[in-house]
Amino acid sequence: MRNIIKRFIVLTTIPFLLSGCWDQRLLKEQKLILLIGYDKGHNGKIISNTDYPISKGVQNNSASTTKSTILTTEGETALDTLLHADLNISEKIDISKAQVVLFGEEMARQGLYKELDHIYRNPKGALGAKVAIIEGKARDAVRIKQEEANLNGQYYDEYLKSGEATGFFTNYNVQSVCPLLLKHTKDPLLPLLKISPERHRARSIGMALFNNEKMTGKLNVSESKMFLLLNGEKKQKVSFLLNTNNQDSQKEFIVIEILNNRQKTKLSVKNEAVTSILSSKLQYRITEYPKDQLTNPILLKKLNKTIQKRLTKKAEKTIAKLQAANCDGFGIEEEIRVHHHQLWKEKYKNADIKNIPIKAKLDLELINSGIIN
Repeated sequence: MRNIIKRFIVLTTIPFLLSGCWDQRLLKEQKLILLIGYDKGHNGKIISNTDYPISKGVQNNSASTTKSTILTTEGETALDTLLHADLNISEKIDISKAQVVLFGEEMARQGLYKELDHIYRNPKGALGAKVAIIEGKARDAVRIKQEEANLNGQYYDEYLKSGEATGFFTNYNVQSVCPLLLKHTKDPLLPLLKISPERHRARSIGMALFNNEKMTGKLNVSESKMFLLLNGEKKQKVSFLLNTNNQDSQKEFIVIEILNNRQKTKLSVKNEAVTSILSSKLQYRITEYPKDQLTNPILLKKLNKTIQKRLTKKAEKTIAKLQAANCDGFGIEEEIRVHHHQLWKEKYKNADIKNIPIKAKLDLELINSGIIN
């Protein structure tokens, strides 16, 4: 009997000790920001353009539809602009579901970390939000009247995912890019987009190069794909258009598709000087070659040699652009720190990547000419 009484007391007491849903956030009390764009304003201030969905309600006995609206505010910091936004709407601003954060080029050249800090340190921040750079103003990107998705935040989210899958961009979000900006080790390369208001769409123009947290240069689309190969990031359907004629006045184009990539970074040390060698073994197939005659083994051998020469030249140009921008996108300093720690401490800690020789070594193998095999 005593055991039954004890159990009854415990069971009736426990519910009063439970805290319940003390941290609940009701959707009807929030304005969910799906897209944020930051630009540099006057006198060092920051301008944010936020895009959030609103419901049109039920019309003609049909289901409610959703559209988005844009709010522009100015403040001293990125978070301050959002606090100002709270003063203009009936509900509370909530960025925990943000899908994409965009930066205008001028803002990116000034630095990104201060603007991402409030998201990164927030326990409910949108750490999965993708980060991209806009050539021009982020305002134009947020206000674009695209027709491919219901909401602009969804449009850019799908757009960047597609670019990552096809080998145009690196895969960075707030959670992955902030440590690189903060620790100043490996430098990030972020998607670079250009807005065409007349065509109501965004266009990929390459990737933005960074040194620490500041944008310092650009790669075009072809160079961006080459960077991803040299960096060992395996992507599907990475294609290159190459001129196989040695004379630029007489162009004979070929399109190849990289099927497999085995990449390795090697460090060569001589007289306490480090040289980085980026080796890639590429297997490819020919997807277009109007000149044809691909059944001829002699022609194929000559063609493979020409393709290797062209791609090596493109790789060297890509590396030269990274070094000119002092962008350590390959993480070479980190490689030196891991494999030659004492030498790194004495000579290469926080060294400029432009002062470290970087060589590209490409080995190509044709496995499908598109004719018989």
